[in-house]
Amino acid sequence: MTELEQAIERLYTTFSRYPRPAKIECCPCGCTKPDATAHLVAVPLRELRFSDLEDYCFSGLTTQGTDDDFRYLLPRLFQGIAFENCLCNPEILFGKLRYAKWTGWSHDEVASIKEYLRALWEQGLNSFPLFDHMPAFAEIETLLASIAVTGQALESYLRTWSQTAARAADEHLVQFATMWGADFSDGRTFDDAFWEDCKPQAEELRNWLIQPNTVQRVVDSAHLLRNDGFEHLFLPGLEVLQKESAVSQH
Repeated sequence: MTELEQAIERLYTTFSRYPRPAKIECCPCGCTKPDATAHLVAVPLRELRFSDLEDYCFSGLTTQGTDDDFRYLLPRLFQGIAFENCLCNPEILFGKLRYAKWTGWSHDEVASIKEYLRALWEQGLNSFPLFDHMPAFAEIETLLASIAVTGQALESYLRTWSQTAARAADEHLVQFATMWGADFSDGRTFDDAFWEDCKPQAEELRNWLIQPNTVQRVVDSAHLLRNDGFEHLFLPGLEVLQKESAVSQH
């Protein structure tokens, strides 16, 4: 059993204190059909198909169900998002943790979620291309944003990236520099989409990305650049990171 699978089992154990609800209520305004959630309580939790949870990934807590309903479903939700495709952006699902103020939950619940996030990140770092292994996540930026929207600081996750001496981690870095490097020009960092409410995490990402050691790793891993139609973006992105790194040292 992998560390991620062990972390998921701990989620099932920890959150088993929340029994299967008799019914999951929906918003009374009519925006959600009254029977939209009936299937979520029709079978035991582990027997729920992840595809049947996709609507809840969008609507949970906002127009479907209570905090306790979310905690009941949480193990299956996070098991599914780790291994299966999903029509919902994973950042939306992970953002529900912050919406539910999860860091104020009981100690063992918080600890099991942190263990899961750590295992998910490490699994992702060692899996390239990410979509082939974790199809809910388009690339490493998607996974990083999913962690950021929970409200967790990214410093320890980025340090793990620095310390992971694996080809896949290098490939992720080259891909990230290719797709996003130019976005960090002139002191900028991510400030839109799912990063809009994660400004401290975005700043952590910027500071890590323009560190000399990180930039040098991009240079050293340039031979891993894939011919996927975006390769022409690599050098402009790298040049931005090199310039921003030099500026930060003065």
